[in-house]
Amino acid sequence: MRIFLTPLFALALLSACQNGNHSQPEAKAHRPSEAGAAFRHWAMARTFPDGRFYTEKYEQAMAQMRLEGQLRGGPVWEALGPKNVGGRTLCIAVHPQDTNILWAGSASGGIWRTATAGRGAEAWQRIETGFPVLGVSALAIDPSNPNVVYAGTGEVYNLENSAPNVAVRTTRGTYGIGILKTTDGGATWEKSLDWSYGDLRGVQDIKLNPLRPATVYAATTEGLLRSYDAGKTWQTVHALSMAVDIELHPTDTNQIFVTHGSLDDDVVSGIYRSTNGGKNFNVLSGGLPEGYSGKTLLSICKTQPSVLYASVGNAFNQAGMFKSTNSGNSWTQTSSQDVCTYQGWYSHDVSVHPDKPTEIVWVGIDAWRSVNSGTTTTRQSFWNKWYFGQVPAGGKEGPPDYAHADMHRVYRVEQDPNKLYYATDGGIFVSYDGGKTFAGRNGGYQTQQFYANLGNSSTNPLLCIGGMQDNSTAIYTGSPSWTRVLGGDGQCAAIQPGNDKVLFGSSQYLSMYRSDDGGQSFNYISSPEMNDQNPVFNGPFEIAPSDPKAMYAGAESLFFSGNSGNSWDDFTGSVLTDGDAILTIAVHPKNPYVSYFSTAPTVTNEARLFKFDYWGNGLTPLTGLPNRLCMDIAIHPTDTNTIFAAFAGFNTAHVWRSTDGGTTWSPSDAGLPDVPTNSLLIDPDQPSQMYVGNDLGVWHSTDGGASWLLYSATGPQAMLAMHLSAAPGRKLRVATYGLGVWQTDMAPISSTTAELSVALDFQSISPNPARDVLRAAFVLSKKENVTLEVLDLTGKSVQTLRLGSMPAGRHEQPVQVADLPAGTYGLLLRTARGKVGKLWVKG
Repeated sequence: MRIFLTPLFALALLSACQNGNHSQPEAKAHRPSEAGAAFRHWAMARTFPDGRFYTEKYEQAMAQMRLEGQLRGGPVWEALGPKNVGGRTLCIAVHPQDTNILWAGSASGGIWRTATAGRGAEAWQRIETGFPVLGVSALAIDPSNPNVVYAGTGEVYNLENSAPNVAVRTTRGTYGIGILKTTDGGATWEKSLDWSYGDLRGVQDIKLNPLRPATVYAATTEGLLRSYDAGKTWQTVHALSMAVDIELHPTDTNQIFVTHGSLDDDVVSGIYRSTNGGKNFNVLSGGLPEGYSGKTLLSICKTQPSVLYASVGNAFNQAGMFKSTNSGNSWTQTSSQDVCTYQGWYSHDVSVHPDKPTEIVWVGIDAWRSVNSGTTTTRQSFWNKWYFGQVPAGGKEGPPDYAHADMHRVYRVEQDPNKLYYATDGGIFVSYDGGKTFAGRNGGYQTQQFYANLGNSSTNPLLCIGGMQDNSTAIYTGSPSWTRVLGGDGQCAAIQPGNDKVLFGSSQYLSMYRSDDGGQSFNYISSPEMNDQNPVFNGPFEIAPSDPKAMYAGAESLFFSGNSGNSWDDFTGSVLTDGDAILTIAVHPKNPYVSYFSTAPTVTNEARLFKFDYWGNGLTPLTGLPNRLCMDIAIHPTDTNTIFAAFAGFNTAHVWRSTDGGTTWSPSDAGLPDVPTNSLLIDPDQPSQMYVGNDLGVWHSTDGGASWLLYSATGPQAMLAMHLSAAPGRKLRVATYGLGVWQTDMAPISSTTAELSVALDFQSISPNPARDVLRAAFVLSKKENVTLEVLDLTGKSVQTLRLGSMPAGRHEQPVQVADLPAGTYGLLLRTARGKVGKLWVKG
């Protein structure tokens, strides 16, 4: 059985990949997105072993991050791109008066806005909300006051399904925290519908009553909700789960249409109508399919609202296009065209021209058009015509008949019905001629979902390579416009140390490629034995630090190559043939024949960690660790018996340390929030300093992992850090799942650990947690005027101690905290030189 279940679909690598030393598997018909497999990968790491997703942990962590950022600040972060190709996008909203203003909801990069209709190299800006927002599936603008915008969070395609194995929420994307609302054009946000303490939920559509915009409808996983007071309060008006799409009659808003649909469950699927303002709903039939395991998207003709279209999807194909000319009383199938083929659960939509009730645009894998209600359809876009190489940010991404595959939504501009916007897995596209030709609008729209690993040059700070969801493998050469070199879902990548001509890339399920000419061409290097096994979706490989030609790759077995992938040996043989596959690998810094690896709990229902010593004890299971997926392993570069492991999931320590080569382990994550943790990096120049990347950002340790402080406070909010790496010039790089690649300076090198505490800083605050008295120990390097402040989680000062002038040296100051309620607080030390603070807990 394949890890994360058998994929719903497989993607062929494109012609830029050349056959190398091993025969490449026969290319299959294009299946543009491995979305289902990607979702399984994401959800399994976060919900194992109990099948639950603890959304409240993100809210709690975000509050602490805001406070810690206020206490300490952080380094400046730089966006590296790519800015010439968009990431997976779920929804768009067009300003009702100024159509140059667009809002976009990305799949895991939050909310974005442009004031140039997407034109230009830096057309888009991310909108920070102050909340842990990743996926945004619905946006709606109040037509009477365009400064009012609603954002529905979460991306969900099937009913909640708890099970302690790989079937957990097989096709759920990112978590949702409810609905956010701004009344000042995005400057500030507040919760409208609060799902902070729910499980994996999502909002799929939001519609405002055109005659009374204070009446708002939301299609959610919990049913159809309605607010009469502009989102202050909400009521359930149709309790059937998995509401997907809403349409309101443009003049008789008592008529409400809502669709429901879920992968693997045809019980909830259907189109429902209310004719009395939502008092009750009836399922529509009269020519519609009786049951289907996907979702339905609707479009209503504005000038002839008795005309409706329904694009009905099944899990692995499409039921077709259906039309009603009597407000849904009866339906006729106008087309059996399978525009979304194998993913009717995932991406398709329809839009009818407001003045021409027989003219429709129908999207799925590609865009289609019909002028006779779908009886005959013409394919207008071709996903496979995208340009390889480097296209300029804001420039052409392909010929006029190219738009990216996997179209989630299509929107007509009300002022110009021949102008349409498309939300796709490759960002945002526009058509000015009714859906006949297309242009990308992705300049600066840095929303790519990177997996791991990002590969950096060992000498050139302007060279790295990485892989993105449904957007290929791409090379960074110093410009925010990256060069795409391989097709498919880009996965692990690497550059051979000391030789920038040798680059490695891969696509899903450990399809590995090597370039010997700096990325001009690539050869397939996966072995036939690997192809016969079932690796994880993001099949791992690593280069040995002590031998740049020695490599490891993980499927169900651990494979080794001593010649950069020309040939491979199966090191572990049948040891792992119970079905579990390798998730991540770390190679000994000095001995290329010693490695550590983790496995995913496919069959055994146990997440495991192993040590492999080819010349020693062979394979050794490592115990004493939490039953969570180990996402990364880091080995100390000089004290090689010291090993760190990072874990996903919830309700456990997320970083563990061993000082005896993996025999015994202890938690090493003081200060880290309880959210899934994805990546570890030990500073190669000063190993006492370390970095951790989790689902919300990056943390830093100056004491070998004993304690951690937020490092990404000044970076983008809710930065899902998938992989951390060190680049030349002491740059810290983070490949994110939804915000592309960012970098910042690593912390300064100090000759001794003691030097780190000589500057303005706390030596300690104790006890922590504290009940009555907190003692703050700090060092001043010169005479200073000192103030201590206690801040609550909102950043408000709740207690101030003005200590006045204090001499250089060490000081210990008691702070009375008995009257404070239990919770998390910050202690802020201020002097004329600046401020510094630490978090503490009132018990």
